[in-house]
Amino acid sequence: MPIIRFRTIVVAAVVCVLIAGASTMSMAQAYKGADGCKMCHQFKNKPIVEGHAKTAHAKALQDAAKNPAAIVAVFEANAPIKKEQIKYVLGTGRVYQGYIGADMKTLPAEWNVKEKKWVATSAVDAAKQCIGCHVTGYDAAKATWAEDGVRCEACHGPGMAHASSGDKTKILNPKSLAPDKKAMLCGQCHSKGTDTTKTYAFPVNYKAGEDLSKYFIAANSATAGRNQQYSELKGSKHFANGVVCVTCHEPHGAGTTEPFQLRKPIIDTCLECHAVKDMKTHAPSAPAGSTCATCHMPGARHTFKKPGA
Repeated sequence: MPIIRFRTIVVAAVVCVLIAGASTMSMAQAYKGADGCKMCHQFKNKPIVEGHAKTAHAKALQDAAKNPAAIVAVFEANAPIKKEQIKYVLGTGRVYQGYIGADMKTLPAEWNVKEKKWVATSAVDAAKQCIGCHVTGYDAAKATWAEDGVRCEACHGPGMAHASSGDKTKILNPKSLAPDKKAMLCGQCHSKGTDTTKTYAFPVNYKAGEDLSKYFIAANSATAGRNQQYSELKGSKHFANGVVCVTCHEPHGAGTTEPFQLRKPIIDTCLECHAVKDMKTHAPSAPAGSTCATCHMPGARHTFKKPGA
């Protein structure tokens, strides 16, 4: 075999291997990670970077071994689970906190933070029922992810291409999206339903800016429940008039100390659009300390209906 031909074959083989490697690159490798984003954005957008790191989103999933202080539950002799069983912590413990074991199944009890007690729950496959909404860059086929917590790229899309080139067109700025697409960024997790295969309790392979309905079958529950704010909002007059999640909530948690990352106190938020002289005139029979949400968002539902409707 001529030497030139042999070299050509070798080069071609190497190219094929590289192409094959690129085609099998994990989805996680397209993500830069929040620390990577921070390298540049901490100078220009410091409040946003620091604000988001403190949010419940950023701490939606934490490794118990790396951060044992993330566990807020009290483990007494009669506790239904043992602290050493916990591999991952679900949520910061603002209202309740769940736990995942080494087998990637949820442990059969969660901690009710307000009542300071354990509540029995059913153990489920966390890889199919939970993790996708607690991490960034989830690869459902491999049950792996790019980063713990709901971080920058969950709403801005995979950032490796942007970070490598500095090209702003290779990262999503949600401000450029139409209102319904903005709401879908939150709706990818603040909804009840399944992926299109009805296997996962969250949309699989959805990327920020895409049409969520192509990846998710919404249950649109008519009763109150956890994490279904987007489903409720969609059926409201607010949504029909362009009011979406970020209208009232600061997504990065920057510059606000209000609960649930509200931009302003509840009444001030509502009065930006609604002309109400004062609460006593508007709702004279409302209990002391009531806000607009007391009557229009019972059970924290985002339907915004008139009382009794």
